[in-house]
Formats: sequence, C-alpha cells, structure tokens
Amino acid sequence: MELTLHQKIESAGHKVYGSVNRMWPEKLPILEKDEAERAYKRLIAKFGKKKVWSEYSNKWITEKKSVMRRRKRGTKTWKTRVRKCWLSLNGDTNSLSKGWRRLVHDVSHYVYYFRFPNNSQDHNIAQAKIEQEMAQFVIDSGWLDGKLKSKPKPKPTKDEKQTSKTKNLIKLIRSWERKETTAKTYIRKYRLKLKRLRPTMRLEDLII
Repeated sequence: MELTLHQKIESAGHKVYGSVNRMWPEKLPILEKDEAERAYKRLIAKFGKKKVWSEYSNKWITEKKSVMRRRKRGTKTWKTRVRKCWLSLNGDTNSLSKGWRRLVHDVSHYVYYFRFPNNSQDHNIAQAKIEQEMAQFVIDSGWLDGKLKSKPKPKPTKDEKQTSKTKNLIKLIRSWERKETTAKTYIRKYRLKLKRLRPTMRLEDLII
C-alpha cells in the first residue's frame, strides 16, 4: 500500500528522531546547573536566528531569539531560567526526560517555535532536524567532555579569609557611620522645627 504524502513526511521525521537518539553516546555525563545555563545560552545564540522583512528599514534583517529569564525572588536581579529536568545530578544520565538529551530537545522546540510561529505541529521533520543539528553541535563542541564546567575555585587561605572579613567589617562600619550622620542631621533639623513651633516645650517632657 502506497503511503500518503503526510505519512511519508511523518516517516521521514521519525527517521531523523531515530538518528538523533543514536548519535548520543551510550553513557552521558552528569549535567550540572552552570553547564546547563551556558549550553542553553549558546544554543539559542547559535540557532535562534531568522531573516525577517523590515518594513521600517525596507530590507531583510536578522532577528534573534532571547533567552528566557526570571527575576530572583526579593531582588531586582534577573537570572537565566534553567529547567530542573535539564539537570542530571543523579540517576540515569542517558534518560530522554532529563540531562543533556532533554535540554537539547527542549531548546530545539524553543528555536522551532521562534522560526515557525504559525505552525501548530511541533513534532515534525523541521523540528527534528533542528534537534539533530543541535545534538551534533553539542557533541562536536566537546561540551560532553566538560568544556562548559566552571573551573574549581581554590580554597581561600586563613589570611585571605581574615582579610575578607576585615574588609566586610570596615564596609559595614562606614555604612552605619553614614546612617548615623544622616540621623543626627535629621534629629537636629526636627528639633529646630519643634523649637520654632513650641519654644517653651522640652523634648523630654513630650509624651507620645
């Protein structure tokens, strides 16, 4: 029975997904948060681009996808959003649901939605090819060998710890001295206002 065009396209997509699954090593390394963040940013920078027509400039321009960020609670600091399922700090590092394979799969979808915003079908040959290119890029770049890992920081010596604590204490003292100066200025200012308002009143006699 001859396959329909849709079935042929779907079959081609499955073949690409199979190729992606086979290209990964049998045993993948643990993926830590710092690596995941760097990998996500670099994959978006590498693949998250498309040519769009600008009516304003009257020419084709390159549009770039931005990374997803979230605000750290209680601060004004924005941090790159790293999904927990991208990490594989324990268990099966070769699972489809976490680690390197999950990161590449998810980011390939982000790029696909960016390139083809009007296409409702997300698992197709176009998305599969993006994932294939990303997986190959990760492998060829040596990221699985730990190239994106943070370099271990040497432990500070006793003198370095004391120096750091000393600097911090000096910083705190200066900060509170500035606050004390400001407080004295306002106290003097408000005393003068009170004296003009009630010349005979003593602050010690005031009941609040």
